Amino acid sequence: WLKNHLSKDESCAFDVVPQQDPRFVNQVELAVRFGKTLVVVEVDRVEPLLYPLIRRDLKRQGPRWVVQIGDKVIDYNEKFRLLLVTRNPEPNIPPDASSLVNEVNFTVTRSGLEGQLLGVTVQHEQPELEQQKSEMLKLE
Repeated sequence: WLKNHLSKDESCAFDVVPQQDPRFVNQVELAVRFGKTLVVVEVDRVEPLLYPLIRRDLKRQGPRWVVQIGDKVIDYNEKFRLLLVTRNPEPNIPPDASSLVNEVNFTVTRSGLEGQLLGVTVQHEQPELEQQKSEMLKLE
């Protein structure tokens, strides 16, 4: 879903990289430098390498902003975005990182799935009723 959503925005360049990828550090550096959205998948824990980005530990070097990633100082592009994705339903985010990130749970629940299926069924069987429901929800 996330890849499809990001693909719809033509102005949004993004890369998807597993945290265990041997080129992970290089991918992070390039995304920061060129202002891409970096989607890090298979995250089991927050890598220490990412903390300066999560905390936005930026420093001014002349007219530009830079960030220290590992032993390198990288130019920081303000369009850079970092998304961490895990399949773990209850991720273990350390307290120092949890205050800096927004956790979004995309787990499908039974009641949520029932609501979606009911909406699709009503849309198919009685589209005017579903339209009426949508209009009423907009008024709330």
